[in-house]
Amino acid sequence: MHEPARHNVLFDEQQPLRGRRVLVVDDNPTNRRLVVQYARVWGLSTRDTGSPKQALEWIREGQPFDVAIVDSSMPEMDGAALAAAIRAYRDTNTLPLVMFSPLGRREPGAERIDFAGYLSKPLKPSHLLDVLMNVLTGTPVRPRTSTAARQAVHGKLAERLPLRILLAEDNAVNQKLALRLLAQLGYQADVAANGLEAIAALERQRYDVLLMDVQMPELDGLDATRRICERWPLAERPRIVAMTANAMQGDREVCLEAGMDDYISKPIHTAELVAALSRSLVA
Repeated sequence: MHEPARHNVLFDEQQPLRGRRVLVVDDNPTNRRLVVQYARVWGLSTRDTGSPKQALEWIREGQPFDVAIVDSSMPEMDGAALAAAIRAYRDTNTLPLVMFSPLGRREPGAERIDFAGYLSKPLKPSHLLDVLMNVLTGTPVRPRTSTAARQAVHGKLAERLPLRILLAEDNAVNQKLALRLLAQLGYQADVAANGLEAIAALERQRYDVLLMDVQMPELDGLDATRRICERWPLAERPRIVAMTANAMQGDREVCLEAGMDDYISKPIHTAELVAALSRSLVA
């Protein structure tokens, strides 16, 4: 099994999930380990257990969690029963719950619980990231800079490097976060919700940079990139920058093999975005 790659860029204060606390309850150690590994890559702190009774005891003790991910089917207590027990101590505002089940199906009894989100098995990191972003941020956190000087430098990037940017991203929260980061750099980007919309946008006008989410409905980022590379010569197509929550070893190579020119991880870090846009100048 591949392990999540270590990022070369440190998480900064603009990382929207950093420091959030997630409880993972799943009797399957492989599923539990995957959720924990990805959550830690994105800057969350985690506590996990295969025992619903242990999880409930932690909550009774008042241990702080910002979200709990519970498996739908466990031998001690199923996910719906655990969720109902949790609600005796924490309401939906203080502890949103996410159900983890095969194909994301609604389990019997789940309709009585106000689940904030659903995850399906097998786990896709992009889906996990979208759910965590939606549940924990709702609307994206307004980016902050550590110093006014850094903000001033970043804000002038568009003046030094004017670019026409197209953002291809299907998740509304991630769209807003990316657009705010771009606005902080001085850019106003157009938006496409999937690969087909991105191609249609390229038919209407030329762009310098296409920020392409890898996992999208209708047409994903990899297949969209292949079509773009087949249809437009290199000199006439935008520089394509992959955006992916999949932090596996070799994921970068898959994106480059599809024809993408660069790669940044999600959630987006300002430093990585600045570096990727700056590289378009020398490409």
